[in-house]
Amino acid sequence: MTQTRISKRYRKSSLSLLAMVLPFVVIIFSQAAVATFSMQMVSALRAYVTGESLWSKGQHDAIYYLGRYISTGDRMFLGRFDKAMAYPLADRDARLALEANPPDVKAAEIGFLKGGNHPNDVPGIIWLFQNFAWFSYMEAAISDWRAAEAGLLQLNDLANDLREQPEAIVQSVDLRRLDEVNDLVTPLTTNFSTSIGEGARFVQSALLLVNLVIAGLFTILTVVRLNNFVTHRQRIEDELGWRAAHDNLTSLPNRGAFEHALELAMRERSKPLTLMFLDLDQFKLVNDSGGHAAGDELLRQVSTLLARHLGPDDVFARLGGDEFGLILPNSAFERGLAIAERLRQDVLEIDFVWQGQHHKISASIGLVQLENVDLTLAEALRAADLACYVAKNEGRNRVHVHAADNAAEAELSTDMGWVQRLHRALDEDRFELHAQTIVPTTTDEDEGEHMELLLRLRDGDGSKLIPPGAFIPAAERFGMMSAIDRWVVRTALRTIASRGKLAHRATYSINLSGVTLTDDLFHTFLRDALASTGVAPELLCFEITETSAVANIERAVAFMTAMRELGCRFALDDFGVGMSSLTYLKRLPVDYVKIDGSFVRDMLADKSDRATVQMINYLAHVAGKRTIAEFVETPEILDALREMGVDYAQGYAVARPALFVAGAEENDQPERLSA
Repeated sequence: MTQTRISKRYRKSSLSLLAMVLPFVVIIFSQAAVATFSMQMVSALRAYVTGESLWSKGQHDAIYYLGRYISTGDRMFLGRFDKAMAYPLADRDARLALEANPPDVKAAEIGFLKGGNHPNDVPGIIWLFQNFAWFSYMEAAISDWRAAEAGLLQLNDLANDLREQPEAIVQSVDLRRLDEVNDLVTPLTTNFSTSIGEGARFVQSALLLVNLVIAGLFTILTVVRLNNFVTHRQRIEDELGWRAAHDNLTSLPNRGAFEHALELAMRERSKPLTLMFLDLDQFKLVNDSGGHAAGDELLRQVSTLLARHLGPDDVFARLGGDEFGLILPNSAFERGLAIAERLRQDVLEIDFVWQGQHHKISASIGLVQLENVDLTLAEALRAADLACYVAKNEGRNRVHVHAADNAAEAELSTDMGWVQRLHRALDEDRFELHAQTIVPTTTDEDEGEHMELLLRLRDGDGSKLIPPGAFIPAAERFGMMSAIDRWVVRTALRTIASRGKLAHRATYSINLSGVTLTDDLFHTFLRDALASTGVAPELLCFEITETSAVANIERAVAFMTAMRELGCRFALDDFGVGMSSLTYLKRLPVDYVKIDGSFVRDMLADKSDRATVQMINYLAHVAGKRTIAEFVETPEILDALREMGVDYAQGYAVARPALFVAGAEENDQPERLSA
């Protein structure tokens, strides 16, 4: 199919090129043909002039020698007469051969050659006679030629009559008869030459005019084609320039054009200026349910609807995805806020229908007033972006006005800063895995090493470790947890594979985010990663938090079931924080329940915490799960858990986190970090 399209495009391009070049080719060949015709015509006319010269000379010589023969009776002059007459008589034979029906070209060639014409001139003489005998000048010349031949034939008849006569009779012939023939023939030969000369001049003038016309046509065509080329090139440049500055889908200015317009507007800081970012709230739902075609149509409708409410100086642009930008030059805060509310209301009133399904959408708008504000272009864009994010976080379908001292914006700005740092950390491989041992509370069990893998981030200069609590919220907010989870799994599997016998009958717990629970591609990713490293799935235990599991219980159950089919196990982390979720315990196919450390840490001093630990342990065992207590920080807590029947303990009283490496663990400096 692709080859067919390429072939069609090639043929179309070839035809376009041919259409552009063909007129030039025609003109060039026409001019070449005219030039060739001109040379042939001039050459043939020149040959006639030369032939006429030989003809006239023969005529004059014949009259002269016949006169001498009459005067002297010397037959030598009669021989010279015959020789002189041979030229015009041969030309006559050639003419008669050409006038025959059909023409005898061969006889004509012989005749013209006997008439003294150069062999190279003969074809031109014949060509001109055959093709242009109708030409007025040529017709007149041929007519004079015939008339002159009549006089010469009289002269020839006279010579033939005298040829056998006695000398006395010959000398008695009146020489005035020769003068009469000469007076008859000479004007005719002169007319012949004149006609040929005039014809040659006419032809030269006509051919010059034709050449000038062709040259003029060539010049005009060149100018027209060049003008078309320049116009076409200008049109292409204009189109490319327009496309470079506009969005193909909505025809609105794109981000580059928008930022350029904003930069120009910000140069006059004393004038009112309002900047807005608008983001559609339910766009992803429309895209997911109706496909990209539905999303594209929605964007077109929104852009058309919103653009009609704006003034000629306002700049409305699509910045990418479902995000739009608006610049209101010379717009005070009150007008900007009123327009923002009107745009929000307009979007809310859109009833988008796709394939019979109705979609209600809304918009979150961030507004920045830039009058007398000392901000750079990047800072202004960032402020609008932050304000738009805050509008989304605060419930969507609202307008948030940027304020430098806004706490929500400050928090969001910090998180956005983390996004760049996390991208660099992934690129520079500055994440680390640490491991904390989990031990059974009874000493008679031997299940191999059991540890939870904990994520840490090494800062830019490598001087300290950053705990996950500092960057995980930002990663979750800005959609980076999927990439981080994959890094953790890949790194963990490579390290486990390199531990050899240490990994025998081991259990390695890996934390997964709530985002991964809804990631349909994670199953394929994990299967490929296990195959490439050779790690047995039975060694892995994925930990998911109680809140993320309960938030989307159906997807969580489906995800866990698929992973368990590979051989993996699961632990429910931070259990007990949401007591209302105890009813979900039986539905979740987990192997371990991790009792949240906030209850374990103070269980010896707080009776309610102790009761909570006992209740969770009891319910988990009833449901057929084993329990793991977190934050076991003293031997006394470990003894109490053992008495309660909690299966496993994890905390500083058991082991501190250490760098997870191939072979034996390397003890790291003690860290009081959450497990």
